[in-house]
Amino acid sequence: MSTRTDFPKKAPKVALVSSTRAVLAPMEAAFHAEFPEAQMVHLLDETLLADFAEAGGLSPRSRRKALQMALAAQDAGVDGILVTCSTLSSCVDDFLPFVIIPMIKIDEPVVDLVLQSAQSIGLLATADSVLRSVEPLVLGKARLLGREISVQRFVREDLWPLATEDLPAFHRAVGKAATEAARVCQAVIITQVSMSPGWQYVETSVRERVYILPVYAVRAIRSLLEGCHALVK
Repeated sequence: MSTRTDFPKKAPKVALVSSTRAVLAPMEAAFHAEFPEAQMVHLLDETLLADFAEAGGLSPRSRRKALQMALAAQDAGVDGILVTCSTLSSCVDDFLPFVIIPMIKIDEPVVDLVLQSAQSIGLLATADSVLRSVEPLVLGKARLLGREISVQRFVREDLWPLATEDLPAFHRAVGKAATEAARVCQAVIITQVSMSPGWQYVETSVRERVYILPVYAVRAIRSLLEGCHALVK
């Protein structure tokens, strides 16, 4: 394990831009494990979920809301931004002319990792609007790497009501769905942070093929901030 850099004096602040409170506990657990010295600043707008459902994905309105959240975080003096919503990932690059602090897409670190070895990749989500952002990211990065891959979509809209009705049942159902996907794919990405606790219910025989987003994203923002700190020392 690599030695972690100790940040001097004040802890780094990382803003989490989110569209549902269902991501808060998984993200806080990942920070506790991977970046405990960081201070988390939550920016939450659950009206984005209705926007995604109405537009079938991103819309000018949801893009504007997300940019306003990122700018509010920057104005608050945070050191970095982690966009925890996979549906918003595809608009993060559009924010770069306006946001000058480090910013991470929640799904990009896992995609980079999976593309190093897997050829058949499954994408598990509870909404098609999520995969409208994640799938192009996977395919675009594969093209840049010159890799021939196949992507299989596993959209389980029937699972999402359980997230509010019976959270443990939701996580168990996610684990079962990921297990089934892993039996036919070399790697499966659980594409929503809210689904990530379901990883513990994936059958152990295929669990190493199943990837969740929070840990890898937190490692990425930590590495990015440590690199920025080293440059200014």
